[in-house]
Amino acid sequence: MASRLAEAALPFDEAQDLGQDAKLVEALAAVIGDRDIVMLGEPSHGDGSSIRLRGRLVELLHRRFGFDVLAFEADFWSLTRGWEAISEPAQIRPFADSSIYDFWGRAPAVDGLWAYVEAVFAKGGRLDVCGFDCRLKGEMARENLTATLRSTVGANLSDEQFKAFADGYAALQTAEFAAPPQKELQEGYFASIDRMIASLKQENVSTDAVEQAQAELSSLAAWARVAWEGRSRDEAMAANLEWLVTQKFPGRKVIVWAHNNHILKDPTVYLDIRDPGPAQQIAAMSEAQKAALSYVGSVSSRTFPGRVCAIATTLGRGETSALFYKALDGSKIDFTVTRPVPAHASDSIEAMLLEKNVEAALLDLRDLSHGDFFRSRLIDLSYPADAPFGRGYDAAIYLRDGRGLA
Repeated sequence: MASRLAEAALPFDEAQDLGQDAKLVEALAAVIGDRDIVMLGEPSHGDGSSIRLRGRLVELLHRRFGFDVLAFEADFWSLTRGWEAISEPAQIRPFADSSIYDFWGRAPAVDGLWAYVEAVFAKGGRLDVCGFDCRLKGEMARENLTATLRSTVGANLSDEQFKAFADGYAALQTAEFAAPPQKELQEGYFASIDRMIASLKQENVSTDAVEQAQAELSSLAAWARVAWEGRSRDEAMAANLEWLVTQKFPGRKVIVWAHNNHILKDPTVYLDIRDPGPAQQIAAMSEAQKAALSYVGSVSSRTFPGRVCAIATTLGRGETSALFYKALDGSKIDFTVTRPVPAHASDSIEAMLLEKNVEAALLDLRDLSHGDFFRSRLIDLSYPADAPFGRGYDAAIYLRDGRGLA
């Protein structure tokens, strides 16, 4: 299967204006079809090459295919609210730096993307930015969320009731990955959110601001359930994305920017992996856990049937930035610390494309059958997988040379 895909792969020049490559545009048009949600993934958050390429894909999708919303796997509050306050192009890059994980906000690898967003804004065009992650690690959320809620939806709560929310929120911001806080703190946090949602419903007014506040409060509750109860972050992110698609930007065409893992359209891609490493983890899962496994891509595909297209990326050789994970708690990272792209097994799609020495290639996976397995690092660069990737992705983009975020 991998050899067949390698032969059928469409090579292209990753450095050129992608819109000038008629064959690539035609192939992407066939992959996307009439779907209005396109998910673009990366195999590692330290993969500067896919970030650079996807910046050019965003431009292509915007200019040639009419996609005009860019939704990041990043802070639902800071990005979605923060974008509403942007009034001039000079504000956009500082906004990205402060609102998005470092590898997508501050890294040199993303310069091209933000330059294009600035250019569209300067010309009066439409390309709106938002976020769908329930984890709120942007500056606006860290510094202003509690005060904003206190003066708006929290105004009807007593000081004690609102303090219960503030204490729980502080625990999420400072000790998200530590042991869950005491039950009393958790219960107080959820109760205060319920009271704020109830106060919104009592107003009996359906306005955009009220609906957004309710979505934000629901997301805050979901974040706590992810951190304290082990619930699915993907389910929470998918709920936020659903609200963005149906309420915030109805009728618009949306680009989703995330990790390859999150855009999988079918959980069985992971559950059916044949490799020893993941297989051991899968074997340890209960049947209930397997049944509950979900991804943003799989939930969204159920919510929006026939509307979601998932395009993953993978690397052949080179390097990636090694310290990307430090950005996940809102930290600034050193982009220059790198590590090599792992070696590929000889029967993998990456090894076969390396042997062909193509710089970049598009692989159309739509015609693969349910039982077509091939080896790749598509789900995550950290491990190879022999898996039925066609169930999870409509296409994949191979890049020969990996580069870090610098």
